[in-house]
Amino acid sequence: YFNRLAGNLAMPTVRLTKRNIEAAMRSQRARAELDGQVREVILWDDQLKGFGIRLAPSSRAYWLVLMRIGAGGTKAKFSKKYFDDYESLAPDKAREKAGALLFEIKSGTDLKEKTRVERRKDLEVYSSGKLKDVWKKYFEKQNKPGRYWHEVKRRFEGEIIPILKPDTLVSNISKKDIISLLDAKETITRSGARLHYAALSPFFKWCVRREIVTQSPMTGLPQPKPCASRDRVLTDEELLLVWKAASGLPYPWGPFYKLLILTLQRRDEVANLPWTELAATRGEWIIPGARTKNGKVHLVHLSNWSVDILGSMASVGECGKTFVFTTASKVVDGKRVELPVSGFSKAKLLLDAKIKGLNSGRSIPAWRVHDLRRTGATGMGALGVQPHVIERILNHLSGVTGGLIGVYQRFEYVNERRDGMSKWARHINKLVLEDMKREREASNVHLIQFPNPGI
Repeated sequence: YFNRLAGNLAMPTVRLTKRNIEAAMRSQRARAELDGQVREVILWDDQLKGFGIRLAPSSRAYWLVLMRIGAGGTKAKFSKKYFDDYESLAPDKAREKAGALLFEIKSGTDLKEKTRVERRKDLEVYSSGKLKDVWKKYFEKQNKPGRYWHEVKRRFEGEIIPILKPDTLVSNISKKDIISLLDAKETITRSGARLHYAALSPFFKWCVRREIVTQSPMTGLPQPKPCASRDRVLTDEELLLVWKAASGLPYPWGPFYKLLILTLQRRDEVANLPWTELAATRGEWIIPGARTKNGKVHLVHLSNWSVDILGSMASVGECGKTFVFTTASKVVDGKRVELPVSGFSKAKLLLDAKIKGLNSGRSIPAWRVHDLRRTGATGMGALGVQPHVIERILNHLSGVTGGLIGVYQRFEYVNERRDGMSKWARHINKLVLEDMKREREASNVHLIQFPNPGI
């Protein structure tokens, strides 16, 4: 019925799964090879009426919905909408989205008219051209789940917009303004300046496509030079000082730094850790792809020591209900919502001050929190953990697990990774125990035996 209505090649309704869709694509290509004509095909789902997928002659596939508006019967007009493409939205997720759209149509919403209204609103934003409004619209349209867009949002709203001013017209932002912004950031961190550049460049290209500006102020502007690759690895003595200093810090920073050392995961992955990602009874932490740098789901094996630290925080209430590490909250829609821990720069200063106090007033050579990952990787290598296992522990897809090996190697070295994390925890434990032994020996008091006990 729907195919006759749309005038497309009739196909039987099927369950829209990846297997069935790709079989239809192969069939479409085979027919094209036979008669030299590529026909458009629409497959309709056999369970959700009005939900389908369009297999275009261009070999692209787009999800769609089609239904009569409201309860007007056979005389009511149809509302049809294409949404997302097959590559970007899996069948199950597409079915969920289609269900919501079909409910709107059934409630009387004309999706085409709704789209026109939204476009008019977009044009109003584009014509006013204020940075805060244009950024908001850009983020709404471009945002996808994952760490990249979380970082872009933080960078724009926390640094770029406050400096360029929210009410500044995008068309008035000059190349000089961008240079000043990048130069100021580069005096603090060269990598930060490069990330600013990487966030601003696609934003202004998007503005050009929508005729908000005639030319991007980034045109002809070279990207800031990359910073030298870091190779700082803490010695065992320095690592022990960091651990002891963390022991002297209260929640959240003490256990936070200890988990960074024991798990070797990235700072933000630990800082934004919700309790729901933990399966402590199995000694596992599963980080979803939306929170990892490479967008891949990552399994972290927790050593017994890591589980003990997490358990001790839960037992004494030194944690929030949502995030493992939290110190603040805000009100959203009348409800108080927890925020993950922040203030890393101040916490690092406190940690360094503690280290200095434990080290006879001397600071250890300059180091960054991220150096703990490199230190752990180097340490595990010295303990006999294989490089490809270390790469998986760190959730790296480079090096020996990149390229064809990374594509075809499905074995995840689960047992080896668990063993590697245990070896690393035992190494830290050995450093701490040896240090405690030295302290006990240094503090032994030798009693002096007097000749006459009565004196």
